[in-house]
Amino acid sequence: MKINNKTIIYSYALGLFVLTYLFVSKLISGFKNKDYDYLRLAINLGLIIYIIIKVIKLGRLENDKKE
Repeated sequence: MKINNKTIIYSYALGLFVLTYLFVSKLISGFKNKDYDYLRLAINLGLIIYIIIKVIKLGRLENDKKE
C-alpha cells in the first residue's frame, strides 16, 4: 500500500498543529513564570520550520502533477 502525497501533507499539517500548540503553550507558561526552557523552545521551533518546508515542497509537487 502506497501512501499518496495528499495523505502525507495532511499528516504533516496535523503534526504542525500539535507542535505549534506545544510551542505556544510553553511560550505562554514562560511568560507567566519568567522561566524559559530555551532548548525545548528552539528544538520545537526548528521542527515547526522543518515541517513547514516539507509541506511547501510536497504541495508544490502535488500542484505540478498533470492528471
